[in-house]
Amino acid sequence: MDAFRLIMTVVVLAAIVVLILLFERRRAKQIERDLKDQVGDPPDREGRRSPRRPPPR
Repeated sequence: MDAFRLIMTVVVLAAIVVLILLFERRRAKQIERDLKDQVGDPPDREGRRSPRRPPPR
């Protein structure tokens, strides 16, 4: 395997890893938003949701 093919292989693999990580981040945010919707936490005026507080002891 010459140097060009090795470098191209590494670049392509790195690009695939980056794409997977970006997709998973977006998917995780969507899942979190869906779970908050199921709980019934209404958004504030800016569209943000309040952070969950731990239950009292």
